[in-house]
Amino acid sequence: MRPATLRLRAALLTLVFVLAGCYPGPEKLGELTRTSMQQRFRSDPQFKDSGAEVVRVQVTGGGDKRFEAVASVLHAGRTYEVPITILIDGINLEWLADPAAFSFLSAGKPTAQAAIPR
Repeated sequence: MRPATLRLRAALLTLVFVLAGCYPGPEKLGELTRTSMQQRFRSDPQFKDSGAEVVRVQVTGGGDKRFEAVASVLHAGRTYEVPITILIDGINLEWLADPAAFSFLSAGKPTAQAAIPR
């Protein structure tokens, strides 16, 4: 996705939060986070060729501006449950995961130096 399109979507999301005047409910927060994660997987060079699909994000706890959630990520026919933290301040939404949380996305990729079996 082009940077201009991402900026437009971010601006629209910001406008929605400003007009709403409150935080979204758990279901809406999960859907917004799912969309953000999927956009990241499609645009980040590290993940864009992985074929990963974020199926669902379920908010499991938290409140105020910090929420705990579990993202269900489909990759190579298997669903992985990834714990994430969602931060929201009324305008911006950010999600965080452990640095190794998505290691399963690169586990099957051969490196340039890997020997090809004959």
